Amino acid sequence: MKYILLIFATLMLMAFQEKKDKNVFICKSVASERYHLKKTCRGLSTCKTEIKTIVRKKAESYGRTLCKIEAKQLKGK
Repeated sequence: MKYILLIFATLMLMAFQEKKDKNVFICKSVASERYHLKKTCRGLSTCKTEIKTIVRKKAESYGRTLCKIEAKQLKGK
């Protein structure tokens, strides 16, 4: 029983770590305000500059928020 609990706790920690370090995509344009979960997002298709992959926390520290298109899709799930 202790082993099962230990395995479960380890898996839970790994799951939370994965979400914390999730990579997102941003347009490097000065006017860009959003980050995107998928590189194929329709909102990212208008980017005229480089598309950069960064950690979500860093994107949020730049003042970026989740793309409205993807936020709406997440609510629908």
